[in-house]
Amino acid sequence: MSDTKTRDRLLDEAEILFSERGYEAVTIRDIAAAAEANLAAVNYHFHGKEALYHEVLRRRVVPKRDMLLAALDGVAAEPDRQLKLEHLFRAFICVHLDDALRSRGGEKGMRLLSREMSDPRQGAHVVVRELIQPVRARVLGLMGELLPELGDREHQLLMGTLAGQVIHFAMNWHNMKAHAAIQEPGPCAPMPAIADDLETYITTVIDHITTITVAGAEAMRKEAVAS
Repeated sequence: MSDTKTRDRLLDEAEILFSERGYEAVTIRDIAAAAEANLAAVNYHFHGKEALYHEVLRRRVVPKRDMLLAALDGVAAEPDRQLKLEHLFRAFICVHLDDALRSRGGEKGMRLLSREMSDPRQGAHVVVRELIQPVRARVLGLMGELLPELGDREHQLLMGTLAGQVIHFAMNWHNMKAHAAIQEPGPCAPMPAIADDLETYITTVIDHITTITVAGAEAMRKEAVAS
């Protein structure tokens, strides 16, 4: 196996293990065994478990950041304020759902990032620095331009609402499929499916979150103007 293939294999297997077990529960020996590589290969390519973990995170978040920033840059050309606001939210939603639901390894990546951000330890700074901070700055900058009547606190609340909806519906697709595979009856009836196929699900969710968030933003703007 070439050095490049070994490195990629270590990253692939490490991502699976970290997403399933968490950083603390995974050893270098586990990763090397899963990648069918020598134990020394981890130190040779990454100089240790922590640096490998950071590279696993970076490999997942940097392409997502670049796609988000490119999509947000495309919003700037729209002259109409309300359409621009809609396009801002839609761009943010589309990239996140595409990454989580369509991309190779999207489910593993979502579990990995969710685990890290819910229990920040060795890699939270990588996620924050490489993904969250630059994207948040761009989104808040556009919100400031499009919703100048709102203060920074309201912009932060609006962005949190947007991100929370995206995370919920991205996770819901995977959870819905997992629950459907369980045949054991339970005390509660399962939630009805939003859509049976992925593309219909994504389209429905994008339209829904965009409509709700635009309406909420406009309501907040009108309330701010009235006061």
